[in-house]
Amino acid sequence: MLHNFCLTKQNILDKSEIQQAFDSVESKLSTLHFTFLLAKRNIKEPGLCVILTKKNIKKATKRNLCRRIIKESFRLHKDLLDHKSLIVLSKKTAAQATKEELWQSITEFECFLKKLH
Repeated sequence: MLHNFCLTKQNILDKSEIQQAFDSVESKLSTLHFTFLLAKRNIKEPGLCVILTKKNIKKATKRNLCRRIIKESFRLHKDLLDHKSLIVLSKKTAAQATKEELWQSITEFECFLKKLH
């Protein structure tokens, strides 16, 4: 039971799975700082791909903060994402956002997920 909340290699999407997820997006949510795309996945384990471009978020420390927040949220809500691939894209507004504002965008997505489930 301890390993249920871990982020494993199976949870990270590879190149072919990312392409497949982009081709078969089922639902989309756009928040102030991120765009979330949900797609069906062939295996039970949920998958994650975080795309934070240097064009949108210049500072590596801010990109790393965003990545940590997204992965933490994914880890805590894996049970809502069975058979799903989640792709998270950054927006330019994320570069100036505080940690609390980034969490607010993540919370919006979590509410959206609970409505879908």
